[in-house]
Amino acid sequence: MQSRSVCFVVGSLVLLAFGVQMGFGIKCWECRSDSDPKCADPFDNSTLSITDCRQLDEKSHLPGVKATMCRKIRQKVHGEWRYFRSCAFMGEPGIEGDERFCLMRSGTYNIFMEYCTCNSKDGCNAGSYRSPTTALILSALMVFLSVVAVFRRV
Repeated sequence: MQSRSVCFVVGSLVLLAFGVQMGFGIKCWECRSDSDPKCADPFDNSTLSITDCRQLDEKSHLPGVKATMCRKIRQKVHGEWRYFRSCAFMGEPGIEGDERFCLMRSGTYNIFMEYCTCNSKDGCNAGSYRSPTTALILSALMVFLSVVAVFRRV
């Protein structure tokens, strides 16, 4: 009986730890590489403070819309790379909800743009959009099953 209680508590804690990942607000890096070279890739956030997107003022052209995602824009204009990181008010995370993919566009006169949005965690606009969430959940599940197996033997 006691082993079932322990398994239930451990399982609940694991589910709670992963279930509370998404909140009502998100914090994002805000910078521009044309004014701060540390904003470029590789990203160096050692001197930047992260911005709570809930604290941003509402945009006049988007009344009632709150920033719910982070954004990273990488653009090449006439051979020069520029990076912009900020809170995002509109769009969807990644392409069709998959943050591993970014929207890419190219145009005439040597212009290229990559637009990435995410909301998987605070500061997700720092760099790579490969999210470890699935691996973490599988690892937690394996740990949970191992704990259950150990308590069944006891």
